[in-house]
Amino acid sequence: MRRALLAAACLIAVGCSGGNDDATDRVIDIFGPYRTGEADDFVAALPQFELDTGIRVRYTGSADFVRDLNQRVESGVSAPDIAIVPQPGLVDELAGDGRLVAFDDATTAVVRENYPADLIDSAAGASLYAAPFRASIKSLVWYRPSMFEEQGWEVPSTLDELSELVEQIEADDGAIAPWCFAMESGSATGWAATDWVEDLVLRQAGPDVYDEWAAGDRGFDDPAIRTALTTFDELVISEGRTAGGLRNILQTEVSRAGEPLFADEPGCAMYKQASFAESWFPDGTAVGDDVDFFVLPGTDGDEPAPLVAAGDSLVQFSDDPEVHRLMAHLVSPDGSRRWAGRGGFYSALTTVDLDTYYTDTDRQFAELFRDGREARFDASDVMPSSIGSDLLWREITSWISGTTTLDEFVAIMDAAYADADADQS
Repeated sequence: MRRALLAAACLIAVGCSGGNDDATDRVIDIFGPYRTGEADDFVAALPQFELDTGIRVRYTGSADFVRDLNQRVESGVSAPDIAIVPQPGLVDELAGDGRLVAFDDATTAVVRENYPADLIDSAAGASLYAAPFRASIKSLVWYRPSMFEEQGWEVPSTLDELSELVEQIEADDGAIAPWCFAMESGSATGWAATDWVEDLVLRQAGPDVYDEWAAGDRGFDDPAIRTALTTFDELVISEGRTAGGLRNILQTEVSRAGEPLFADEPGCAMYKQASFAESWFPDGTAVGDDVDFFVLPGTDGDEPAPLVAAGDSLVQFSDDPEVHRLMAHLVSPDGSRRWAGRGGFYSALTTVDLDTYYTDTDRQFAELFRDGREARFDASDVMPSSIGSDLLWREITSWISGTTTLDEFVAIMDAAYADADADQS
């Protein structure tokens, strides 16, 4: 956080010293989930805008973003001018409650010119309240090629082969667990587990079932969802499957979950985590050499495995002309090109050439979005925030810890959806 605030302070200084005749005392407040290095990368894209416009920008990041944003919005006096929201369900709620300001014509035109139509509301005359910004892929499995070669392990092409590999690793060397996995993340504890289940639902049951589940039209007690939960339990949570066991799963910070993979004496063979996990790797780690990744396989090795993806949307709470001007910049290719050139960023922008991305890894991630495979947004982020990014995270943690049974877990989730439906009727 300190690095983020220092970076923001530098931005304000740049805006003050820009010498632009249009400079004002207005400071635009951007609130988001980026902290430390990610915050630095985000604000690095803003100095030129400040110099060109004289508009000053302040970014603040939060480790408890959803709760803090809701508190700021509900207060009625401290909503940010712009927010970077990682949950579409929360965006829908904010728009439905009339909290968001629709994009002006200039911003709307930029969005429609630079993003795929299926990612935005393409209805004629429809108002836009959110635009895609940074994307991430949840369906990646990281591993060390040298370890696989030494042990004679092969990258699996199907879920069945993955299950066989897990059993082989467990039998080959008791010192190396098949998985690195942990889920402690403050009030967001549990999201790493829901990512696993979402990937399994998409692979085992298919995109139609996944969509119905994410929309609340198919319950957690459905056989397809139960199958994914059981598979996750057997594949990852069962004793001997994860480095450090259940205690490590529950108590280790998510960002440190992959550390055993990089130890001199590796403690795990594979680490399923999103593309942004690269920022958590030890300094100097070379992707493609020290560590590499494969997409979590599907049930059919002849078909490309589907993707569970996530992403951050830009929304605005202020109707000020300066805020509209900044939003139009942020949704444009220029708004993200500098971060793309620094590494750790890729998006659904169709007008950014792949050569813009700083690393081969970022280009590979971007290409995964362009190769025609099935992709779905993170289901817990699509669900209403009170369910997907609150209750679900808590209850899946209770189930994994043994506090509740699987039957109790699915019953609690389905009851919550029933209550939500009753409140809306």
